[in-house]
Formats: sequence, C-alpha cells, structure tokens
Amino acid sequence: MNKIDVARAAQIQINTYSKVEEGKSVRPVTYGKIEPVIGWARGSCLEILRGAAGATLVELGPAGIAVSPVREGDLAADVAAAVQEAAVSVSDTLTSAEIRELKRRVVEELEKRGRITGFDQN
Repeated sequence: MNKIDVARAAQIQINTYSKVEEGKSVRPVTYGKIEPVIGWARGSCLEILRGAAGATLVELGPAGIAVSPVREGDLAADVAAAVQEAAVSVSDTLTSAEIRELKRRVVEELEKRGRITGFDQN
C-alpha cells in the first residue's frame, strides 16, 4: 500500500500519516487507526517510538481472533506505563514521586510472582 491508500483506509489525513512515517508526534488514537490497516498489532507504533527494532505483526488465533505476542521484557514496561497513566488519570493529589513509587512497587510485585522479568526502572 502507498501512503494515500494507508491514510484513506485508516481514515486519516495524508499529512497526518506522513508525520507518523517521519516519527513526529501524533495522537495515540491515530496509531490505533493505522496499525490494523498495515497488519500491525495494537501498540506497535508506540513500541517502535520507544526503540523497538520492529513491529509486532498481528497473528490470528482460534476463531480468527487477532493476538499480539508479548516480547520478553516488553510486558514489564507496558505494566509500568499503564500503572503510571492510570494513577495520573484517577488522582489529582498523587505526586510524581508517589506515582513512580506505585509503578515501582507494582512491577516489583509482579516480578516476585514470576509474571514479568527484565525491567530496568531507572
């Protein structure tokens, strides 16, 4: 697909799609529109912006359900980011230090339980 085809299929402007290709900032919802069009798993654009070597391609599981395999080490970072975003969205009183500590403790607890590995919180 060329740029115009992708932009049309994703229902975004070609200028917006060009920004994505250039690594410029766009709203997260924009990535969510593009990823299924190009066969990438949800979150792949953000993974690449954070330094991933490549996108996670969508794989079809039972009954045609799209699944995104989790790469080793990625889950911990995703959990930490989700905790931080959730804390910011539900509280006006938590300090940055408290949010960082909450994130650290959640990741630490999941590591103790053997659910995630390989996350450097520095």
